[in-house]
Formats: sequence, structure tokens, C-alpha cells
Amino acid sequence: RDLGTSTIFLFLYAAIVYIASGNKRILLLSGLAFLLAAVVGYSLFDVVRLRVEAWSDPWTDPSGRSYQIVQSLLAIANGGLLGRGPGLGSPGLVPVPHSDFIFVSIVEESGLLGALGLLLLLGLVTVRGLRTALRAPDSFRRFLAAGLTAYLVSQSILIIGGNLRLLPLTGVTLPFVSYGGSSLLTSYLALFFMLVISDQEQA
Repeated sequence: RDLGTSTIFLFLYAAIVYIASGNKRILLLSGLAFLLAAVVGYSLFDVVRLRVEAWSDPWTDPSGRSYQIVQSLLAIANGGLLGRGPGLGSPGLVPVPHSDFIFVSIVEESGLLGALGLLLLLGLVTVRGLRTALRAPDSFRRFLAAGLTAYLVSQSILIIGGNLRLLPLTGVTLPFVSYGGSSLLTSYLALFFMLVISDQEQA
């Protein structure tokens, strides 16, 4: 039933096995497994079906099941290029703006430039994480750094893609940005482990 968590688990499994083996068939098989799981989830669980239908055509029920995504799209459009300014947005009109839709709140107040700045920071974390993995002193730490980077990247892609209606909404949080103790704790633990591995590589 939890579309976001299951997608992250499958992505992490595929990424780690591919990094360890170099077998490209793993990526193909994982993609097919995800499609199969999506079809089964759509058929069996109402919550998955409602999210997919709200994503595919949100304008059929903008005040009902598609309310979240419609409000997020309007808020993003309202942000424009430079945004409305700090504290001048209306995040209260978007459900759960401090967690699931924090990216929308940032874009409304800081505009396209703020969104690009946030994406640049996430890209920097990704590049540094992959660089740490490549320079790790042994296989265990190499796979650990690569897996932690894949975890942060996959979570970011899922939530940002859901906010922009590029992907169905999954309900995961944006690392280092969304409100929530467990989300911040796991994100900072991932960053801590990558810093430890990077320090060992430099020693």
C-alpha cells in the first residue's frame, strides 16, 4: 500500500546489486518488477488507484481526490521566476506544506531560481556521495556510500516529481528540507556515514 517506500526499496536493491555486479540485466528486471508491482497495487489497493488517477488527470476532480496536486500546481505557477518573496506565499492552501509539499512552498516563495538552487544543492550532495563511493578504501564502504547516495537521490526524485506532477504522489519526505524528526535523523545519519567514509579515504 505504501507506494513511496516500496519504490525506494526496489530502487535501492537494483542500484546496489547493479553496482556490485555490473550486470545491466538487473536494471531491466527491476524495471519490469516495478511495473508488475504497480499494476498489482493499482488492481488491489484503492489508495494506489486513487493516487494514479489523480496524477493522470487531476482536473476531473480538482476539489476532491486531486485537490493536493491541483493546489501544488497552482502554487508553483504563482511563484513565477523570482517568487512572491519570503513569507509572502500561501502554503496553507496546499495540504501538508511543511512535509509532503515543502518543495511547492519553497518554489512559491522563491520562484524558479529558488527551485534551481535547491536542485543544485541536491546535485552537489549526489556528486560528492558518488565521488566518496568511488574513492572508498574497500568494497563494503564503497557500496555503503553508493547506497546512501541512491537513498537520498531516489527520495528527492520521488517527492519533487510528485509535487511537479511528473510522478504520482508517494508521500515521502524531501531529505534535509521536510519537517519531521525521523526523516531528518535518517538523512543526517546517511550524511554522517558518508563523511566518515570520505575521511577514511583521505587518511
